[in-house]
Amino acid sequence: MTTPRHHIPARRHVLSAVAATLALCISGAAVGQETSFPNKPVRLMLATAPGGATDILARLIADKLSAAWGQPVLVEQRVGANGMIAAAALAKAPPDGHTAYLSISSMVQNVLLRPNPGYKMEEVAPVTLVATIPIAFGVSSSLGIQTVADLVKYAKGQPEGITYGTSGAGSGSHLVGAALASAAGFKATHIPYKGEVSSLPDLLNGQLTVGYGSAGFYAAQEASGKVKVLAVTGPRRVARYPHIPTLAEAGFPGANLPGWYGLFLPAGTPKPVVSRFSNEVRRIVALPEVQAKIEEVGFVPVGNSSEEFSRYIATEMDTWSRVIKQNDIKVD
Repeated sequence: MTTPRHHIPARRHVLSAVAATLALCISGAAVGQETSFPNKPVRLMLATAPGGATDILARLIADKLSAAWGQPVLVEQRVGANGMIAAAALAKAPPDGHTAYLSISSMVQNVLLRPNPGYKMEEVAPVTLVATIPIAFGVSSSLGIQTVADLVKYAKGQPEGITYGTSGAGSGSHLVGAALASAAGFKATHIPYKGEVSSLPDLLNGQLTVGYGSAGFYAAQEASGKVKVLAVTGPRRVARYPHIPTLAEAGFPGANLPGWYGLFLPAGTPKPVVSRFSNEVRRIVALPEVQAKIEEVGFVPVGNSSEEFSRYIATEMDTWSRVIKQNDIKVD
Protein backbone atom coordinates (compact mmCIF):
# COMPACT_ATOMS: atom_id res chain seq x y z
CA MET A 1 0.00 0.00 0.00
CA THR A 2 1.45 3.36 -1.00
CA THR A 3 1.50 6.35 1.30
CA PRO A 4 -0.96 9.07 0.28
CA ARG A 5 0.86 12.07 -1.14
CA HIS A 6 -0.80 14.44 1.27
CA HIS A 7 0.91 12.59 4.19
CA ILE A 8 4.46 13.24 2.92
CA PRO A 9 4.68 16.96 3.85
CA ALA A 10 3.36 16.14 7.30
CA ARG A 11 6.02 13.50 7.78
CA ARG A 12 8.69 15.96 6.62
CA HIS A 13 7.45 18.49 9.15
CA VAL A 14 7.74 15.86 11.90
CA LEU A 15 11.30 14.92 10.83
CA SER A 16 12.30 18.59 10.69
CA ALA A 17 10.90 19.15 14.15
CA VAL A 18 12.81 16.14 15.52
CA ALA A 19 16.05 17.34 13.90
CA ALA A 20 15.58 20.81 15.35
CA THR A 21 14.90 19.38 18.79
CA LEU A 22 18.05 17.22 18.61
CA ALA A 23 20.12 20.23 17.54
CA LEU A 24 18.80 22.23 20.47
CA CYS A 25 19.59 19.38 22.85
CA ILE A 26 23.14 19.05 21.52
CA SER A 27 23.64 22.80 21.64
CA GLY A 28 22.20 22.92 25.14
CA ALA A 29 24.53 20.12 26.28
CA ALA A 30 27.54 21.96 24.84
CA VAL A 31 26.51 25.18 26.56
CA GLY A 32 25.94 23.22 29.75
CA GLN A 33 29.44 21.73 29.59
CA GLU A 34 30.96 25.16 29.11
CA THR A 35 28.95 26.97 31.77
CA SER A 36 29.37 24.22 34.37
CA PHE A 37 33.15 24.19 33.97
CA PRO A 38 34.96 24.41 36.30
CA ASN A 39 32.88 22.91 39.08
CA LYS A 40 35.81 21.94 41.31
CA PRO A 41 39.48 22.92 41.82
CA VAL A 42 41.68 22.77 38.70
CA ARG A 43 45.16 21.24 38.73
CA LEU A 44 47.69 23.11 36.60
CA MET A 45 50.73 20.85 36.29
CA LEU A 46 54.23 22.15 35.64
CA ALA A 47 57.36 20.10 34.97
CA THR A 48 60.01 22.68 35.81
CA ALA A 49 61.48 23.49 39.20
CA PRO A 50 60.20 26.29 41.46
CA GLY A 51 61.71 29.73 41.00
CA GLY A 52 62.25 29.66 37.25
CA ALA A 53 60.48 31.69 34.57
CA THR A 54 57.90 29.03 33.75
CA ASP A 55 57.01 28.66 37.45
CA ILE A 56 56.55 32.43 37.84
CA LEU A 57 54.23 32.63 34.83
CA ALA A 58 52.26 29.50 35.78
CA ARG A 59 51.41 30.99 39.17
CA LEU A 60 50.44 34.31 37.62
CA ILE A 61 48.09 32.59 35.15
CA ALA A 62 46.69 30.32 37.88
CA ASP A 63 45.87 33.28 40.13
CA LYS A 64 44.02 35.08 37.35
CA LEU A 65 42.12 31.93 36.34
CA SER A 66 41.08 31.42 39.97
CA ALA A 67 39.76 34.98 40.12
CA ALA A 68 37.85 34.61 36.84
CA TRP A 69 36.34 31.20 37.56
CA GLY A 70 35.72 31.34 41.28
CA GLN A 71 37.51 28.01 41.71
CA PRO A 72 41.03 27.36 43.01
CA VAL A 73 43.57 26.75 40.24
CA LEU A 74 46.46 24.98 41.92
CA VAL A 75 49.95 24.79 40.42
CA GLU A 76 51.28 21.28 40.90
CA GLN A 77 55.00 20.74 40.42
CA ARG A 78 55.62 17.43 38.60
CA VAL A 79 59.37 17.77 38.10
CA GLY A 80 61.40 15.03 36.47
CA ALA A 81 62.14 13.11 33.27
CA ASN A 82 62.11 16.28 31.14
CA GLY A 83 58.35 16.65 31.49
CA MET A 84 57.45 13.04 30.70
CA ILE A 85 56.03 12.44 34.20
CA ALA A 86 53.68 15.41 33.90
CA ALA A 87 52.72 14.65 30.28
CA ALA A 88 51.96 11.00 31.07
CA ALA A 89 49.83 12.08 34.04
CA LEU A 90 47.92 14.47 31.79
CA ALA A 91 47.28 11.79 29.16
CA LYS A 92 45.74 9.54 31.83
CA ALA A 93 43.70 12.27 33.56
CA PRO A 94 39.90 12.49 33.21
CA PRO A 95 39.11 14.57 30.11
CA ASP A 96 36.92 17.08 31.93
CA GLY A 97 39.18 20.14 31.91
CA HIS A 98 40.10 19.98 35.60
CA THR A 99 43.64 18.73 34.93
CA ALA A 100 45.88 20.82 32.65
CA TYR A 101 49.58 20.98 31.85
CA LEU A 102 51.64 24.07 31.08
CA SER A 103 54.46 22.50 29.11
CA ILE A 104 57.62 23.68 27.42
CA SER A 105 58.60 22.33 24.00
CA SER A 106 59.98 19.11 25.49
CA MET A 107 56.40 17.82 25.08
CA VAL A 108 57.19 17.39 21.37
CA GLN A 109 60.87 16.53 21.66
CA ASN A 110 60.30 13.62 24.04
CA VAL A 111 58.11 11.71 21.58
CA LEU A 112 60.71 12.22 18.84
CA LEU A 113 63.70 11.14 20.91
CA ARG A 114 62.42 8.36 23.17
CA PRO A 115 60.92 4.97 22.28
CA ASN A 116 58.49 5.06 25.20
CA PRO A 117 57.95 8.54 26.68
CA GLY A 118 54.78 7.41 28.46
CA TYR A 119 52.36 9.37 26.27
CA LYS A 120 51.51 10.12 22.64
CA MET A 121 50.71 13.49 21.13
CA GLU A 122 47.32 12.05 20.15
CA GLU A 123 46.54 11.69 23.88
CA VAL A 124 46.71 15.43 24.58
CA ALA A 125 44.72 18.40 23.30
CA PRO A 126 46.54 21.66 22.49
CA VAL A 127 44.73 24.60 24.11
CA THR A 128 46.83 27.71 23.48
CA LEU A 129 50.43 28.74 22.83
CA VAL A 130 51.13 31.06 25.76
CA ALA A 131 54.54 32.27 24.58
CA THR A 132 57.61 31.44 22.57
CA ILE A 133 60.86 31.08 24.50
CA PRO A 134 64.08 32.48 23.05
CA ILE A 135 66.70 30.09 24.43
CA ALA A 136 69.65 32.01 25.85
CA PHE A 137 73.05 30.64 26.71
CA GLY A 138 75.92 32.14 28.60
CA VAL A 139 79.19 31.51 30.40
CA SER A 140 80.69 32.60 33.66
CA SER A 141 82.15 36.10 33.37
CA SER A 142 85.38 34.76 34.84
CA LEU A 143 86.14 32.93 31.57
CA GLY A 144 86.53 36.18 29.64
CA ILE A 145 84.48 34.83 26.71
CA GLN A 146 82.53 37.63 25.00
CA THR A 147 81.04 36.13 21.83
CA VAL A 148 79.92 32.84 20.28
CA ALA A 149 83.09 32.91 18.18
CA ASP A 150 85.13 33.17 21.39
CA LEU A 151 83.26 30.18 22.81
CA VAL A 152 83.92 28.08 19.69
CA LYS A 153 87.64 28.92 19.82
CA TYR A 154 87.77 28.12 23.54
CA ALA A 155 85.88 24.83 23.12
CA LYS A 156 88.14 23.66 20.31
CA GLY A 157 91.13 24.27 22.58
CA GLN A 158 89.83 21.91 25.28
CA PRO A 159 91.10 18.33 24.80
CA GLU A 160 88.02 16.88 26.50
CA GLY A 161 85.66 19.46 25.06
CA ILE A 162 83.26 21.53 27.15
CA THR A 163 80.16 20.88 29.22
CA TYR A 164 76.77 22.51 28.87
CA GLY A 165 73.80 22.40 31.21
CA THR A 166 70.09 22.48 30.37
CA SER A 167 66.74 21.78 31.99
CA GLY A 168 66.75 18.17 30.84
CA ALA A 169 67.78 15.50 28.35
CA GLY A 170 65.75 15.99 25.19
CA SER A 171 64.78 19.57 26.00
CA GLY A 172 64.93 22.34 23.40
CA SER A 173 68.07 23.68 25.08
CA HIS A 174 69.69 20.24 24.84
CA LEU A 175 68.96 20.04 21.12
CA VAL A 176 70.14 23.59 20.44
CA GLY A 177 73.36 22.92 22.38
CA ALA A 178 74.01 19.71 20.46
CA ALA A 179 73.22 21.37 17.13
CA LEU A 180 75.61 24.25 17.86
CA ALA A 181 78.45 21.91 18.84
CA SER A 182 77.88 19.83 15.70
CA ALA A 183 77.76 22.85 13.40
CA ALA A 184 80.80 24.53 14.98
CA GLY A 185 82.83 21.34 15.17
CA PHE A 186 83.63 21.07 18.88
CA LYS A 187 82.99 18.42 21.50
CA ALA A 188 80.37 19.18 24.15
CA THR A 189 79.05 16.96 26.94
CA HIS A 190 75.45 17.55 27.94
CA ILE A 191 74.57 17.72 31.66
CA PRO A 192 70.83 17.77 32.49
CA TYR A 193 69.51 19.72 35.50
CA LYS A 194 66.05 20.24 36.95
CA GLY A 195 66.03 23.83 35.76
CA GLU A 196 68.09 26.91 35.00
CA VAL A 197 68.19 27.89 38.68
CA SER A 198 69.75 24.58 39.74
CA SER A 199 72.47 24.75 37.06
CA LEU A 200 73.66 28.26 37.97
CA PRO A 201 75.97 27.35 40.91
CA ASP A 202 77.90 24.89 38.74
CA LEU A 203 78.18 27.48 35.97
CA LEU A 204 79.62 30.05 38.36
CA ASN A 205 82.07 27.69 40.06
CA GLY A 206 83.46 26.37 36.77
CA GLN A 207 82.07 22.84 36.82
CA LEU A 208 79.88 23.79 33.87
CA THR A 209 81.16 25.71 30.84
CA VAL A 210 77.88 26.90 29.32
CA GLY A 211 74.39 27.28 30.76
CA TYR A 212 71.21 27.27 28.67
CA GLY A 213 67.83 28.66 29.74
CA SER A 214 65.43 31.57 29.37
CA ALA A 215 66.65 34.95 28.16
CA GLY A 216 65.19 36.71 31.20
CA PHE A 217 66.97 34.48 33.68
CA TYR A 218 70.40 34.77 32.04
CA ALA A 219 70.03 38.49 31.34
CA ALA A 220 69.42 38.97 35.07
CA GLN A 221 72.63 37.09 35.85
CA GLU A 222 74.47 39.21 33.30
CA ALA A 223 73.16 42.39 34.94
CA SER A 224 74.65 41.20 38.22
CA GLY A 225 78.04 40.77 36.53
CA LYS A 226 78.17 37.01 37.08
CA VAL A 227 77.42 35.78 33.57
CA LYS A 228 78.04 36.83 29.98
CA VAL A 229 75.10 35.98 27.70
CA LEU A 230 76.40 35.06 24.25
CA ALA A 231 73.26 34.64 22.14
CA VAL A 232 69.55 33.84 22.04
CA THR A 233 67.55 31.72 19.60
CA GLY A 234 64.66 33.12 17.58
CA PRO A 235 63.84 35.04 14.42
CA ARG A 236 64.90 38.36 15.95
CA ARG A 237 66.57 39.80 19.04
CA VAL A 238 64.51 39.96 22.22
CA ALA A 239 63.11 43.50 22.45
CA ARG A 240 63.90 43.73 26.15
CA TYR A 241 67.54 42.66 25.58
CA PRO A 242 68.51 44.19 22.22
CA HIS A 243 72.25 43.88 22.91
CA ILE A 244 72.10 40.06 22.77
CA PRO A 245 72.52 38.73 19.20
CA THR A 246 70.61 35.77 17.79
CA LEU A 247 72.42 32.54 17.08
CA ALA A 248 71.76 33.13 13.38
CA GLU A 249 73.55 36.48 13.60
CA ALA A 250 76.44 34.64 15.24
CA GLY A 251 76.71 32.42 12.18
CA PHE A 252 74.67 29.34 13.15
CA PRO A 253 71.16 29.63 11.64
CA GLY A 254 70.58 25.87 11.78
CA ALA A 255 70.62 25.93 15.59
CA ASN A 256 68.62 29.15 15.89
CA LEU A 257 65.44 27.51 17.23
CA PRO A 258 63.32 28.96 20.06
CA GLY A 259 61.35 26.87 22.51
CA TRP A 260 57.77 27.51 23.59
CA TYR A 261 55.37 27.43 26.51
CA GLY A 262 51.90 26.05 25.90
CA LEU A 263 48.80 24.74 27.62
CA PHE A 264 47.40 21.23 27.10
CA LEU A 265 44.37 19.25 28.28
CA PRO A 266 43.71 15.51 27.95
CA ALA A 267 42.49 14.39 24.53
CA GLY A 268 38.74 13.88 24.55
CA THR A 269 38.06 16.97 26.65
CA PRO A 270 34.76 18.43 25.35
CA LYS A 271 35.34 21.15 22.78
CA PRO A 272 33.35 23.78 24.73
CA VAL A 273 35.64 23.21 27.73
CA VAL A 274 38.78 23.44 25.57
CA SER A 275 37.41 26.64 24.05
CA ARG A 276 36.59 28.17 27.42
CA PHE A 277 40.05 27.34 28.79
CA SER A 278 41.69 28.68 25.61
CA ASN A 279 39.67 31.88 25.53
CA GLU A 280 40.31 32.64 29.20
CA VAL A 281 44.07 32.07 29.01
CA ARG A 282 44.27 34.13 25.82
CA ARG A 283 42.44 36.95 27.59
CA ILE A 284 44.92 36.74 30.47
CA VAL A 285 47.96 36.67 28.16
CA ALA A 286 46.67 39.84 26.46
CA LEU A 287 46.49 41.81 29.74
CA PRO A 288 49.15 44.56 29.82
CA GLU A 289 50.54 43.49 33.20
CA VAL A 290 50.80 39.86 32.07
CA GLN A 291 52.45 40.83 28.78
CA ALA A 292 54.97 42.86 30.77
CA LYS A 293 55.74 39.91 33.06
CA ILE A 294 56.10 37.51 30.12
CA GLU A 295 58.55 39.89 28.47
CA GLU A 296 60.36 40.47 31.76
CA VAL A 297 61.28 36.79 32.04
CA GLY A 298 62.50 36.83 28.44
CA PHE A 299 59.55 35.16 26.69
CA VAL A 300 57.52 36.50 23.74
CA PRO A 301 53.76 36.52 24.46
CA VAL A 302 51.46 34.85 21.92
CA GLY A 303 48.05 33.48 22.97
CA ASN A 304 46.25 31.73 20.09
CA SER A 305 43.31 29.39 19.47
CA SER A 306 43.41 25.64 20.02
CA GLU A 307 43.22 25.14 16.24
CA GLU A 308 46.15 27.47 15.64
CA PHE A 309 48.17 25.81 18.39
CA SER A 310 47.44 22.37 16.90
CA ARG A 311 48.85 23.50 13.55
CA TYR A 312 51.87 24.98 15.32
CA ILE A 313 52.52 21.65 17.07
CA ALA A 314 52.43 19.82 13.72
CA THR A 315 55.07 22.21 12.36
CA GLU A 316 57.19 21.76 15.49
CA MET A 317 57.12 17.99 15.07
CA ASP A 318 58.56 18.36 11.57
CA THR A 319 61.17 20.98 12.56
CA TRP A 320 62.59 19.20 15.60
CA SER A 321 62.55 15.83 13.83
CA ARG A 322 64.75 17.31 11.11
CA VAL A 323 67.18 18.83 13.66
CA ILE A 324 67.45 15.53 15.53
CA LYS A 325 68.20 13.56 12.35
CA GLN A 326 70.61 16.09 10.85
CA ASN A 327 72.69 16.24 14.03
CA ASP A 328 72.29 12.58 15.03
CA ILE A 329 71.06 13.63 18.50
CA LYS A 330 70.33 10.84 20.95
CA VAL A 331 69.47 10.69 24.64
CA ASP A 332 70.81 8.18 27.13
